[in-house]
Amino acid sequence: MGEQSSGKFVWIGDEDSPFPGSVDIENCNRGNCSAILVSGKQDPDRVLEIVRNCCGSDIPWLVYGSEENMERWLDAGAAGFLPAGASGETIQATLHGISRLLENASTRNPLSGLPGNVTIASRLKSDVLEEHGLAAYFDISGFKPFNDYYGFSRGDAVLRSLAAILTENLSGYFVGHVGGDDFIAIGEGGDFEESVKRVTRIFNGRAGGFYSGKDHAAGGIEALDRSGEFRFYPVMDLTVSVVDGTGCSSVEQLARRAGLEKKRLKGEFLPDTVARFLSGGDEIPEYQDFREWLRNSEPDTLQMKALIESAGIIGDTKMTTCLIEILNREKDYKIRKSAARALGNVAGQDSAKALQTALKDGNVHVRTAATMALPFVLGGEAGAFLRDAVDDKSTWVRRAALRGLGISGWQGAAVILRCELERRDEGRFWLNRRQELTAALEGAAFLGDPHLADAVVDILRENPGIKKEIVWKTLLTLGGQICVNEMLNALECGDYFDIIRQLDRFDPHGLPSESINKLESALTGLKLRRGTDRIEILRFLGRIPGSASGRISKWLLDNIEKTDDPHEFEALLETMKSREVTPRGYDLARIVDRTAGNELKLTRKGIVSMLRWASTGKYALSKSYLEKLLRHDSREIRNAAARTVISLARKQTEPREEE
Repeated sequence: MGEQSSGKFVWIGDEDSPFPGSVDIENCNRGNCSAILVSGKQDPDRVLEIVRNCCGSDIPWLVYGSEENMERWLDAGAAGFLPAGASGETIQATLHGISRLLENASTRNPLSGLPGNVTIASRLKSDVLEEHGLAAYFDISGFKPFNDYYGFSRGDAVLRSLAAILTENLSGYFVGHVGGDDFIAIGEGGDFEESVKRVTRIFNGRAGGFYSGKDHAAGGIEALDRSGEFRFYPVMDLTVSVVDGTGCSSVEQLARRAGLEKKRLKGEFLPDTVARFLSGGDEIPEYQDFREWLRNSEPDTLQMKALIESAGIIGDTKMTTCLIEILNREKDYKIRKSAARALGNVAGQDSAKALQTALKDGNVHVRTAATMALPFVLGGEAGAFLRDAVDDKSTWVRRAALRGLGISGWQGAAVILRCELERRDEGRFWLNRRQELTAALEGAAFLGDPHLADAVVDILRENPGIKKEIVWKTLLTLGGQICVNEMLNALECGDYFDIIRQLDRFDPHGLPSESINKLESALTGLKLRRGTDRIEILRFLGRIPGSASGRISKWLLDNIEKTDDPHEFEALLETMKSREVTPRGYDLARIVDRTAGNELKLTRKGIVSMLRWASTGKYALSKSYLEKLLRHDSREIRNAAARTVISLARKQTEPREEE
């Protein structure tokens, strides 16, 4: 429940106020007035002047008792009319309602259209802090480097997509936009929590579609970090923290509990833009500026394409109008193609009409580029156009449309993708059909609809010439019981290579415990030679919710003795931590002995995990080894060792429990 407005309600009229608690206009100012009721006997122009001078032009006001001169009242700014004789309670309720509507509209985030911080704070207070609701805080890991790399407009397309996913999958619950890549949802019960998990799965399944082809294939981007050094950032990942209001007295405490920082980081300004280059200043360039550059510089086609596509790469929104004109007017299809690509990267919705027109361009390359661009510009609204593009005469356009349907998240996408996944050759050129089927698989993976899993399984079994790696990638992304059954069949037959390589895509949440147990048993029973494969299985086991069974606990503990690879050992310790498996009494001492004898070299994270166990006081750790770690080169290890020393010292001073 939201709070009612705390401002005053004003009456303007010579007769007595028709509702209790009203104040005169003389006692109102811009800071404490919420809504105004005006006598219909007043002059509209005079009322407008009074309201502007005393309360400002953004305060809503209604006319009471007369609808004469309706056009004059509406022209003056009246929000509506109340009939004479309305009760005081009706009047007050109406004024409360119109003031709340205005407040909600004024606080909505302009990008997503979702309620902003004012409304969010009110709902958190009423529904979570004062009631028994849950708050789910959403944050996109890797969004800032993506935003810096591709430009603000492409980043805005990601945020709009997330807002649409939240709105669609959390229907009936409150959804708000804190700012930047931070969103929030409020609700309660198991259905709410399952919906929150579904949002995460859907977004993570589509996130790769926002990257260019090479970056998507590489699994991320190389971008500058805060220190100015280049580093690799994997594909964006949506994380969520669900908290209740127990023990919290403020919205700020609730936010801290969720572990989310409320920061709005600004991207770095690029030293130059295409728009500034063409216009010679900060003005928006026109098509004639582009043509003038062609006349003066006489660039070749490659130079023209490079400049046009650079506008898209840096998200140069001032180039939108010029790019649209280039797409509409240039004769060289290569230039039109580059303009369509750039508009897709800029992702401004004002380019939608030009791209829709380009879907009918006589050149296949232009149509393909426009088809690829539309999902970023229109999101789900691109679905109807992509549906038609699936029947284009060119295989290139059809492929782009199938991928785009998944990225768009359009409600009708699953039906079309299923048709393509189940379509037989039907006389099409075999190579084209194979590539279109691959595109449909990629589209299904982006869409993330588990109901498509059975169609993907059929492809896996029929083996129509598609790489098994691609099929398994899609199937594991979709997840669900059908996927589990197929994984178990393949593992039983020893066909596990492609499964393990794509295991990080599979989401084990929400599956029956029986299915999880079978999958754990099959994976841990494999005899694997490569350490990288064993690490992938350990990481998967660590993502399974809940504590480990006795059998899995024993398997993990036994591997402490067998593992000598430092990275595999690190993954083993992290899995034990996440699955709540504690080491046996002699394990830490044995690890120290192995490291001292150079049988095992621990990674930094491995040493920190070991120190975390030692700090409990339940396990022996030699004082000489601990002293060595206090002088380690790594600050992280020195800090962990220091915390362990303090913890052990504190435990020595605590009174022992009587046996």
